[in-house]
Amino acid sequence: MGREVASEEAGPGLERGSGWPVVEKGRGRPVVFLHGYPLNHAMWEPQLKALSTDHRVILFDLPGFGVAQDWPVPNSLSGFVRIVYRTLAPHLGTPAVFVGHSFGGYLALALFEKHPELFAALVLTDTRSEADSVEARTKRLATARRLENPAEHLDAEELTRSLLAPATWEAAGPVVGKVRQVVREATSAAVIGSLRAIAYRGDLTPVLATVRVPTLVLWGTEDKLIPPSQSQAMLEHLPNAIGAGVPGAGHLPSLENPQAFSRAIRELLDRLPAYEAPATPPP
Repeated sequence: MGREVASEEAGPGLERGSGWPVVEKGRGRPVVFLHGYPLNHAMWEPQLKALSTDHRVILFDLPGFGVAQDWPVPNSLSGFVRIVYRTLAPHLGTPAVFVGHSFGGYLALALFEKHPELFAALVLTDTRSEADSVEARTKRLATARRLENPAEHLDAEELTRSLLAPATWEAAGPVVGKVRQVVREATSAAVIGSLRAIAYRGDLTPVLATVRVPTLVLWGTEDKLIPPSQSQAMLEHLPNAIGAGVPGAGHLPSLENPQAFSRAIRELLDRLPAYEAPATPPP
């Protein structure tokens, strides 16, 4: 299961060998990044570099994606949450800051509902709390059924374009190439399971009122997949949150405007109480 990663970015955790779905670097307060669909940890590479100088940055690949490509893929949100919890909880050793993008944001909220003790703070980016509409659910499930045919695949070009701001796409620069490659790497099994998990998730809005840790809501100002208004709407329900738009970015501000995105997260981290390392280092 899984594939071992050999990289100059490798840090504690990767020596666990085959099956360990984490890219990790740095020391200090753990900051866990949960990627969106149909992406992988590569969407967070600028943050790995920008934040690991004084934080323990953990990029978690969801089952079926990235370094966890060979893991069995759940078909429910609760199934993904169980895997995230069972994998990360023994590894953290102390409450962490969780950053969830899109599908990763749904996971972060569902994980908070079950295990709030894991959280020191929360960042929700280009995500929302409401369940899918009937139309959106029907469309996702139709795509999942189509991909059960081995001859069918996602349209990587169309999906890449939808993830990015128009200016990013038209520039045809390295960000476009990176996103296109990541989308192409997503296996059908991972896509099918994720689509079903997203389609059948419930309304997570009631969870927002229980999130009393410091929270940051971010959105790309040109996000076409989850319009900024849907991300902003969560601020009305979160008791300890601030929000900010990332200019010039679509659904992937971590890649499209990484300086502004990382700066906003660092400002949240700097407002947290001083970090005290656990007496016993995590395994």
